[in-house]
Amino acid sequence: MSLVRTLCVVGWALAAVSAGAAFPPVVAPFAPGTHKVLVDQRVSGVRRSYYVHVPPGHDGAEPLPVILALHGAFSTAREFEAESGLSRWADREGFLVVYPQGIGLGDLFRHWNSGPCCGKARNLNLDDVGFALAAVEDVARRNPVDRSRLYVVGHSNGGALAYRIAAERPEAVAAVAVSSASIGGTPSAGEPEWSVRRPSRSVPVLVIHGRADESIPYDGGRASQSRGKGSTISAARSVDLWVEAGGCDPAPRVAMMDGGRVEQRSWSGCGDGAEVVLYSLEGWGHDWPQADPLSGFDAAAIIGKFFQSHRRAP
Repeated sequence: MSLVRTLCVVGWALAAVSAGAAFPPVVAPFAPGTHKVLVDQRVSGVRRSYYVHVPPGHDGAEPLPVILALHGAFSTAREFEAESGLSRWADREGFLVVYPQGIGLGDLFRHWNSGPCCGKARNLNLDDVGFALAAVEDVARRNPVDRSRLYVVGHSNGGALAYRIAAERPEAVAAVAVSSASIGGTPSAGEPEWSVRRPSRSVPVLVIHGRADESIPYDGGRASQSRGKGSTISAARSVDLWVEAGGCDPAPRVAMMDGGRVEQRSWSGCGDGAEVVLYSLEGWGHDWPQADPLSGFDAAAIIGKFFQSHRRAP
């Protein structure tokens, strides 16, 4: 961490940003490296924050594309930065990466309100869609961003929030990638199924999901290791939402990778040049996909290449 900055922002959420909430004066751009930003907003006594990673050589003048990266439940922004490899990829390709933090107890049990999940964030009905996008807006006050190239990636609970951002704010994002996540589910027995809304426009979406995932089952339903009585929507139904909303050709192209351990299904012919891609990982669980032991499958590089092929249509 090379810089800690305190923001005095009252009622920080996207609605407040849109209404012209008072921010402190703009100062020098963030220098290359990873910086923690504290926000003057507390939830259950805990102050909210985010991290921003700036690639080497950035002078703060050229607008850069941005990846909004969302950690999973019980993880943190710094942990997700380390395990995902997104900052290392961004250094090579000249991207900013913004890592918001969910609420929790200090750096423990952090999570997001993704709809049917999770915990206190859902119970308080926090506007985490607004919080995440407002973090990008705050970075843009310091380091210029290319607004036609805002990308969202998330894992698990963060992936579910990424789905929700794409569904509720499709005009703001150029592409979305999720790992081990679902568009919704049943929070508990007796509650109706919740799903993200159908987006109002096409969104390029890349999905990575392990067939052996015991936390967010690939085929949907109740997680085998869960103590609750909730269930999740399958990977297939999650993908279908984006294929149908984008008007894509219903028949995907199918390719096998990594000696048959990775199946790639791609739907093209979508509106606005969008596409939908599903990577199904045989024998893989709930962890973020790594090149080792998945030989040659580098999730950060695959997601980054997908992002580079899409810009937001006017």
